[in-house]
Amino acid sequence: MSYKWSASTAIGAVLVLFAIMTFFPFYYVILASVSNSDLITEGELLLIPRGFNLEAYSLILSNNQFIQSFLVTITRTVLGLAVNLCLQLTIAYALSKTYLPGRKWFMIYIIITMMFNGGIVPSFLIVKATGLMDTIWALVIPTAISTWNVILLRTFFENVPDSLEESAKIDGANDFTIFLKIYLPLSLPSIMTIGLFIAVHHWNSFMDAVIYTSSSDLKVMQLFLRDMVIQNEMAALLGDMSAMSHVSSLSLRTAAIFLSALPILIVYPFIQRFFVKGVMVGAVKG
Repeated sequence: MSYKWSASTAIGAVLVLFAIMTFFPFYYVILASVSNSDLITEGELLLIPRGFNLEAYSLILSNNQFIQSFLVTITRTVLGLAVNLCLQLTIAYALSKTYLPGRKWFMIYIIITMMFNGGIVPSFLIVKATGLMDTIWALVIPTAISTWNVILLRTFFENVPDSLEESAKIDGANDFTIFLKIYLPLSLPSIMTIGLFIAVHHWNSFMDAVIYTSSSDLKVMQLFLRDMVIQNEMAALLGDMSAMSHVSSLSLRTAAIFLSALPILIVYPFIQRFFVKGVMVGAVKG
């Protein structure tokens, strides 16, 4: 009994340590963003806020480029979530049917794309040739299909009893009705989980925006944060506002980082109850 208690205590201590290590950078960002900029310096360890000043948030929220980047990122995430889920759900539903002709070969073809891809240059040439460059669709369509998500959804669909589909067909339902009224409601945990993965991917994506877009009107949030981090002179990014304020560049950067992560932090608690069940989709049947 004592051995088990000691092992549990050690595991718990390690997990708590990792939790603190994971949370502390975010905690530091919050402290630096609300502290008085005159009392903090770059690279200094903060454990408690030094003063209280929300001028950094006021300055960031009044910046047109930040608002534009925020709206572009929201648009990309919403479009990407809708397109990705529609395509991945329908593909997974079709592949879950054992009577689909060529089902095995379709799966092999899809899995191959999981292991090999054309690379950055061929992908860029395809996007350019299809006229998607410098459009919001260049950030959505190239990553519309995730092989891993398709496999997870297919596995969940395969676990739905065949008797439900047979009963629905006896009542005159077609495949489209069965998919919408039986499979989707029963698959809600997996859909919410996959949807969270997709939304976070689009919200955090950076490299595709660098490659496929050059217009400032399509600058996503991550590019805006990149510009803030690499520029020593904040006036070059924020115009005369930073010159007229006493807010340090550290406070501005941390405030922007916190605001960029806030939407995900707000959404996650509402879908957390689906998450634990959804991540176990692939653990039942491979």
